[in-house]
Amino acid sequence: MRFTETNNMRAIPEELATLISDVETYLSDGLKGENLSKKAKEKKEAFVKRIKEIKLGYPDDFKEKSENSDLEEDIDSNNDGGSQHSERTDKDEETCEGAIQFPPVAAQDLPSVFKAGYLEKRRKDHSFFGTEWQKRWCALSNQIFYYYGSEKDKQQKGEFTIDGYTVKMNNTLRKDSKKDCCFDIFASDKRVYQFCASTPKEADEWVKQIDFVLKDMTGIIPEDEDEQEMYDDVGSPAPAPTNSEPIDEDIYEELPEEDLPAPPKPKVEPPSKPIIPANPVNKATDYPNYFQGMWDCVGDHADELSFKRGDSIYILSKEYQNFGWWVGEMKGSIGIVPKDFLIELYVL
Repeated sequence: MRFTETNNMRAIPEELATLISDVETYLSDGLKGENLSKKAKEKKEAFVKRIKEIKLGYPDDFKEKSENSDLEEDIDSNNDGGSQHSERTDKDEETCEGAIQFPPVAAQDLPSVFKAGYLEKRRKDHSFFGTEWQKRWCALSNQIFYYYGSEKDKQQKGEFTIDGYTVKMNNTLRKDSKKDCCFDIFASDKRVYQFCASTPKEADEWVKQIDFVLKDMTGIIPEDEDEQEMYDDVGSPAPAPTNSEPIDEDIYEELPEEDLPAPPKPKVEPPSKPIIPANPVNKATDYPNYFQGMWDCVGDHADELSFKRGDSIYILSKEYQNFGWWVGEMKGSIGIVPKDFLIELYVL
């Protein structure tokens, strides 16, 4: 009796086919930037070659996987242009949500940056071996949240306007040491964006800054508590007299309306004019000393520096920090500035 060979090949289970494709992606892309030994590289290439041979033997089972493999994101996207795969994945996520597409803009050309720095952005979809959290250089410019592969990128990987969103901390996104460093930007009818900072303090700063801009957009920024207490007595009704005896009006002195004392100025003048440091550092790389204005500030004296919200100010000295003042430089002008009106321009 002769047995004839048939072409009826048993199909590979979908879970196994997905696992094989993910292993190939990890070996080809996930280990691309790793400093492997010569022996490890040879092993990796041998595994990749063997996987390709298996996939060629089962074309029907891996046809769809091969077509979708181009959409996998390149993990290493730390150059000027960024990874094309990574950029396409980020853009596809935005397009699927029906978000407004903004024109390309370089990271260094963003106007009025309230907060910027590296965050980990959680991908909406990720494969078994894919990276769930991606390192992104993020910036809050006016009312738009941009994210890039690095601060040198010429085009953003994605962006969204924060109008209508809410921001809050979320310690349920991760189970590792960074679980207290995560926050959500969400809305009821829009996509949820999830980010992770390097420290809980940095995450809290991002949340406060985004919340500040959101409240500024709606015009509900609360006044400072000290100012409220300072002027609570203005317009309040006079207390009722405790007895019925007539009040002697002669004991009060009438003052002209124009001579009424003005409310106290909420700052302390430094004892002397600022002293410029003798040996200034290289400003081009001294990022920790760059700050930006949170509100408009008009100087009352010649030695005070006037600036507007969003202006970049380089701090030359913090000698008068105990008085609430720093020495700053902006556009060639040097003067003292109230430190409570400033926020860090770069987060390192």
